[in-house]
Amino acid sequence: MKRSETEQLTDELIGEAVLSLLADNSPINKQSLIARLRSIEASESDRQRRDILADIIAEISNNAGLNKTKHEPSQWGGDNVHQLFGANQKAEKSKNH
Repeated sequence: MKRSETEQLTDELIGEAVLSLLADNSPINKQSLIARLRSIEASESDRQRRDILADIIAEISNNAGLNKTKHEPSQWGGDNVHQLFGANQKAEKSKNH
């Protein structure tokens, strides 16, 4: 299935911003990506590209808060160990290989 022109242009603009950050040896994170996208938007003469850049910036900005350090319990009870066989299973003394 072909991707829409807008999706392809979105990917190209994000790629352009990331490549320019890499070329400048800048950190790659949400804040620097948003700043670079704003910089590209300010110098962009094509209206369609400016509109898409504004949409990209808004989407990244809105999603930027989702990965903050707000601690919520995980699906396994808050720790990073997942019980495969349940906590009630007793250890059996059988042959160990």
